[in-house]
Amino acid sequence: MGKSAVSLAVGSLEAYSGKSAVILGIAHQLQRRGLDIAYTKPIGGNADQTKPLALDDDAAFIAKTLNLGVDRLQPSLLTLDPSTFQKRVTQTQPTNYCETFAQQLEGQQGDLILVEGGATLDEGRCFGLALPDVVDRIDSKLLLVMRYHALRSLDDCLMARERLGDRLLGVVINDVAQGDFEFVNGDLRRCLEAAGVMVFGILPSSTLLRSVSVEELVGQLNAEVLCRKDRLDLMVEKLVIGAMNVNSALKYFRQGHNMAVVTGGDRTIYSWRPWRLRRNV
Repeated sequence: MGKSAVSLAVGSLEAYSGKSAVILGIAHQLQRRGLDIAYTKPIGGNADQTKPLALDDDAAFIAKTLNLGVDRLQPSLLTLDPSTFQKRVTQTQPTNYCETFAQQLEGQQGDLILVEGGATLDEGRCFGLALPDVVDRIDSKLLLVMRYHALRSLDDCLMARERLGDRLLGVVINDVAQGDFEFVNGDLRRCLEAAGVMVFGILPSSTLLRSVSVEELVGQLNAEVLCRKDRLDLMVEKLVIGAMNVNSALKYFRQGHNMAVVTGGDRTIYSWRPWRLRRNV
């Protein structure tokens, strides 16, 4: 058996910070250089534990996009849902998931295994899977992906540096508005790096990256498509509530771009809408 892969954890301070996108970017770059990549996400969002390889939607997408074989994937250990928490509370001798995860990675083949953390550094703490504890146990570095918040980004980075110490490899600052980009890439970057926080990347805000396809909405809502089934690939960047009459609403709707309008079934559907959905309940 060959040498086990070294690991790099990718975490965040809040949900929807862009961890999966950053992992894909890193993995694509390394694969182009010939590195053999493996991937795991110990805490799954909605993984089906009845399947041989339990992957949540994000993990399954990453595995498919990177064309990773089963031998380059590790299943999620648990899913954070009400039943999981209830089992944890009733356990008199809780499972040591952190140790289980470390054992799971032993012998994992490849050059590098990318470990995707939970929504926050502390998610999974009651199961022993808080990301700082995980990286300590598997002797890994942590790359932090954080959304830019003008009033607290510096505090968040310095807090992470103090908490993680040398385990913190650095940060990627995501979702930076165009008007803030020069400041973040200049003064803020210099301030963070002077404090020992390396900035590996600054990513601008993108409505496309925050959008969702009509097909995904159909799946999440268990909806029936009433017309234009050929346009399910359209991207929705904004949701608006259609609570006005047609004449009053048009003024507001025309200010939007790539919108989905949520409205009652008894209201007029505008002829310029490309598709209609009816939720199945």
